[in-house]
Amino acid sequence: MFGAQNNNMSKGKLLITGSNGFLGSNLVNHFLQNDYEVYGSDLQLVSLGGTQISYISGDLTDQKFASELIEKVKPDYVINTVALVNLDVCENDTAKAYQINVLTAKNIAQATGQKGIRMVHISTDHFFNGSKSYYSEDDIPNPVNNYGKTKLEAEKECLNNNPNTIVIRTNFYGWSSNAHKLTFGEWLYESLYYKKPINLFTDYYFSPIEVTALAEAVELAMKSEFKGVINIAGSERCSKYEFAIALADVFGLDKQMISAVKMDPQSFNVKRQPDLSLSNDKFNRLFDMELPDVKAGLLRFKATRRI
Repeated sequence: MFGAQNNNMSKGKLLITGSNGFLGSNLVNHFLQNDYEVYGSDLQLVSLGGTQISYISGDLTDQKFASELIEKVKPDYVINTVALVNLDVCENDTAKAYQINVLTAKNIAQATGQKGIRMVHISTDHFFNGSKSYYSEDDIPNPVNNYGKTKLEAEKECLNNNPNTIVIRTNFYGWSSNAHKLTFGEWLYESLYYKKPINLFTDYYFSPIEVTALAEAVELAMKSEFKGVINIAGSERCSKYEFAIALADVFGLDKQMISAVKMDPQSFNVKRQPDLSLSNDKFNRLFDMELPDVKAGLLRFKATRRI
């Protein structure tokens, strides 16, 4: 059987690209549990935490494959999670960054746009220089590195090639499947659990959202008629240090393992902005759903613990 079953009760046919990744695999789990007919596409077939669905494997930087994939699946919705997120690789290999971040999005947008298929493109929060806090969708992007530049170009390609697209800017954390390397939240938890000292920045801010809460918000936005760019992030801005302290409190772990340090821009190979936080005001106006603050997100993180 290709794809998930329960077709008679399905809420719609959904294709998730990059379905083997951290976010993709969490979205697969969410939508399977919520009665969607889910299809996946990635470079290779894997089992996601015991959840096995069928895939069409292939390279989405190939326009022909992207078109054939959409033609074969005939989805009602496509969520694109494909991205090269390593800042150093994006900076040092601009061709690879363009291929994965821009060309993939363009190919999917063209293939879905030609058939009027609803597209959700997962973007980032790396679009601004960090000189203020709680960036809105109306703030003018000014990315400081090639990762941000390619993700911004990807947004434009999606919106230009498929007018039925929603672009979601976000920053997320959570539990990944066994096939993935540790995410930031998992690394913090394991470090504190095994009493490994860690250093966290007090002057590097973000507005993280727990991945299962993000999945719920993505579904709500996907089913709506909204088109364009929208932020879906945690409702509270915090530093990396403050996030780690809050995590230790929620899990009852030793905060003494966490040392507060300042960012040294010279220590990074790639320029980073000091504030990535996003405003959810637009989302709050459009949708009747409360996005979690830091503690509420971490309580979800604890409740869904997989390790």
